Amino acid sequence: MQLEAKIDFVKIGQRIKTARLEKGFSQAELGALLGCSNNHMSHVEVGQTKVSLTMLVRLAAILEKDFEYFLLDSPSVKNSSIIDGDLSEKLKQCDSMTLITLNKIIDALLEQQRLSKDQQTT
Repeated sequence: MQLEAKIDFVKIGQRIKTARLEKGFSQAELGALLGCSNNHMSHVEVGQTKVSLTMLVRLAAILEKDFEYFLLDSPSVKNSSIIDGDLSEKLKQCDSMTLITLNKIIDALLEQQRLSKDQQTT
């Protein structure tokens, strides 16, 4: 399988849209800063057009996001980026009972992962 097939351009587009809205830009305003049309931005945000590396670098600078923010849903992202970014923000929104429940779920998932690895080695 090619790496490109593993990259979820829809998720990247959703993250672009989220970051754009956080900064208060319209698609037309962001497009103007990038030198493209709002129509092109719309296609990027819904994943109909694959965002180029050059555009993604420029988006990261304009939207004041780490480059990896846009790739958090891809298989090549570093675990620490997921933990320190999205996951940390979501955990901060949880109350104590939810955190206790999540901790138990994570324990169960880690045990499942361990068992799966054990089966693969035997």
